[in-house]
Formats: sequence, C-alpha cells, structure tokens
Amino acid sequence: MITLTGDRVAMIPIFDPDKVGSIYIPEQAKERVDQGIIKYLGPDVPPEEYKIGDYCLFSAYSGTLISVDEEGLLIILPVEFLTCKLDPPDTEVPGLYFRAPDDEMFTATYEQAMNLIAEAFQNQGWRSGFTAVGREQEMPKPVDSEKWR
Repeated sequence: MITLTGDRVAMIPIFDPDKVGSIYIPEQAKERVDQGIIKYLGPDVPPEEYKIGDYCLFSAYSGTLISVDEEGLLIILPVEFLTCKLDPPDTEVPGLYFRAPDDEMFTATYEQAMNLIAEAFQNQGWRSGFTAVGREQEMPKPVDSEKWR
C-alpha cells in the first residue's frame, strides 16, 4: 500500500491492446496510456468527485508511471489532470438473464451479452475453417477533369 500526499491519485493504467482481431499492434504505433482505474486517493481529493474504483480519462503525457512490489504498475498524477469520469453503460436486455453459481438470477446488460457472444465466437474451433472473401467489383471509370473546367 502507498500513501499519497495532497490532491494526487494513483491509478491502475489501462493500456491499448497488443492485438486487434488478428493484427498485432507494434509498440511504436500504440498511444500513450490515457485511461485507468483509481486505486488510491490523496487526502485532499474531493470525495464527492472521485472515489476508488472510478474509471477515468486523463491527459496522455501527465503523471508518473511507477512499478510497486505487490501493486504492479501505477500512474500517480494530480487530480486536476483527470479530464473525465466514465460511467459504464448498463443497458438491460429484457428477457435475458444470467445465473450466478448460487442459482441467483440477474438481468443481463447488452454489454455483458456482447462480450459473452464475442468470447464464444473467438473460442470456437469450427471458426478457423472460414475465411472472408470479397467480391470483385467493377471500378467506375475516372472522370476527365479537363472536361469539367
């Protein structure tokens, strides 16, 4: 555990993914981390504005990235560099429910359903036999620019 001074926050950084679909993103093409989840608050951070667990965006080149034993990577920055707090959307899907291990039922959100569907498709073996094929289309002829001057 760390103790912060003043109006500083320590955030768990959320980095861009290493892979999008089947394309690997090189380090040079990735943007600097600009989002994270608040893990620690300094004593002068207004509790009515931010709390531990908030998902926030911040200026990309602000803060200090540190590695702390048993904590992992953290970004420490003043609260004034936080640009916004994001509330994850919870769009409930009528008639779609999840069952917890203790048999309790709860309404599923659209986002949860889409994540489960995407994960199911990614983990299916039959999917590897399919390929995307484009149809050849006739390209339009270029316009004679001299004619239209």
